[in-house]
Amino acid sequence: MFLGCETQIEKTDIGYMGTLSGRYSDLGQATLQGVMLAIEDSGNADKVNLIVKDDYGKADESIKALSDLKSSGVKYIIGPNLSSVATAVVPMLEAQNMFMLSPTTSTSSLAGLRDNFLRTMPHNNYKQAELTAKYILEKLKIKSVVVLYDSRNASYSNDIVRKFTEAYMRVGGELNAVRSFNPDSGTSLGSLLEDDKDSPPDMYYIIGSSIDTSLLIWQIKKAGFNSEILIRKWAASNEFYRLGGEAVEGVKVFDYYIDETTDAYQDFEMKYKERFQKSPSWMSMYGYEATRILVESLPDLKEGKDFNTALGISAKKNKLLINFEFDEFGDAFLPLHFFEIHKGETVHKGMVE
Repeated sequence: MFLGCETQIEKTDIGYMGTLSGRYSDLGQATLQGVMLAIEDSGNADKVNLIVKDDYGKADESIKALSDLKSSGVKYIIGPNLSSVATAVVPMLEAQNMFMLSPTTSTSSLAGLRDNFLRTMPHNNYKQAELTAKYILEKLKIKSVVVLYDSRNASYSNDIVRKFTEAYMRVGGELNAVRSFNPDSGTSLGSLLEDDKDSPPDMYYIIGSSIDTSLLIWQIKKAGFNSEILIRKWAASNEFYRLGGEAVEGVKVFDYYIDETTDAYQDFEMKYKERFQKSPSWMSMYGYEATRILVESLPDLKEGKDFNTALGISAKKNKLLINFEFDEFGDAFLPLHFFEIHKGETVHKGMVE
């Protein structure tokens, strides 16, 4: 009797390091779902083994997660989600011969470096801050701003606060106050507004998670202030719309344009809804596209192409991010656009120039 043997399919281990627990978990979980769908949709799901590690949104936990992935033989990682985590682990990558592609981090402290780190999210550069400040002052006629920011994700928040405040004052805007918050301290978020009772600003600029941003918006509405509200992309998850409800009507955000009318996006959305029984968030989409880029690059990486070159080739075939590209340092570029929230939808108002 002849006994045949099955051909063993060689698998490549890919890591996912994300914030799956705690206050920022909506970011990590939504991104992971995009990662999973991209692998399933790649046609190479049988050749990829995804190893998932929770970094808890904390620097010390992320270092442990990186060590665990190294011990598992992982060389290529999708993640992390938070800038504060990225700044902790990226300096360790070269010595470990490991490489990262982050879908969601945007701190400028990691920009312009020749390292083992790429990302699909543009960093918080001075040009973006200048465009945002000018648009607020000249187009929206906002003459006074109070900035409220989460101090826990410091490498992200401090970066934005510094660049925006400098740009806004430079173009002639009035900065009423800059206030940090840390919900872990037990201090009420409503106390951040006490100094504004007599003279609320034209706009509150909130830099925080979906939970904290939505809670702050409710506090602003409860106080009876008619101030406009600007949020960061970081907050705009499905959880933000659920928690914010009617209070987020008219909220503004500067973001990167995703054309949801394209065949590619509608195919992605249909598959995502079938797989997870809900609509995708921007985090899911960025997780999907980052993973598609990495998985399509694996043959070139195995042939010896360097990380930046191989991923740069795959990035040019991107399906969902319009006008996306990596620069020589692996930093992403996308044009900035302006959006407003109406009836639970983020409505595109045009490119910021």
